[in-house]
Amino acid sequence: MKRSVLVALFLLGGCVSQAPTGPSITPTAHTDFRHDTLALTWQPGFCATGGGCEWDQTHRISIGLHGLWASEPHALEAQGVPVQEWWSKGCDLYDHNDTPPQLLPTTVEALRGVVPHLKKPLYVHEYTKHARCFGYDADRFFITSMEMRDRFAASAFGLWLAQQSGFQVNRDDMLATFARLMNVRDSRALQVRCEPAHNGQMVLTQLWFTLDPKKLSRFPYEGAYLSSPDDQNGCPATFLVPGWTAPSAADQRP
Repeated sequence: MKRSVLVALFLLGGCVSQAPTGPSITPTAHTDFRHDTLALTWQPGFCATGGGCEWDQTHRISIGLHGLWASEPHALEAQGVPVQEWWSKGCDLYDHNDTPPQLLPTTVEALRGVVPHLKKPLYVHEYTKHARCFGYDADRFFITSMEMRDRFAASAFGLWLAQQSGFQVNRDDMLATFARLMNVRDSRALQVRCEPAHNGQMVLTQLWFTLDPKKLSRFPYEGAYLSSPDDQNGCPATFLVPGWTAPSAADQRP
């Protein structure tokens, strides 16, 4: 495997600042928040931890979508609501409503291709907790999130990350590679999350990006990021970037 050659090419090539490449979304309620967090999953790791993924989980991609989360609105901060409570409850702090979003069939099908398959549809939870109270159009919210995932997967760092599949990596080296390839200098613009797999090994499960809500169209390039106010890195000094161990039943279908 010519992994070292590919990595060297990515590191030498770097990444220049690019023009906006996609649409954005605009909240219509509770607009007084500082940043968005785009949470992408490393699917082989995400599905190897906790309760795992359902039998029909696709193995066609490794970089998936968890969600797009607005930070705590300033009005709630002024009321003394701890940020941890916002992280835990989200839109339920305003009103509890678990009504699933009404999405186009094409949007639901596209989500099944990139969102981890859990017992309860993850996209429903993501909408009711993180999007509903902001007045986003549900289809536009998810389409924008998926387009951001696609752009990241095709970026220099996304391609570099794909080449690490099956290897142990150093956390600080990974973060430095991200900063170099994407020309990002914001503190904690990327934070990586790990959990113990079912065999006890610490594996990469998620990547969290702190973003300017007004510049989502620039992601994953320079200018999209903000410095995260909270240290939420959750990986040890070294960890595994796992690959898929076996094809799923869904991938064996004709």
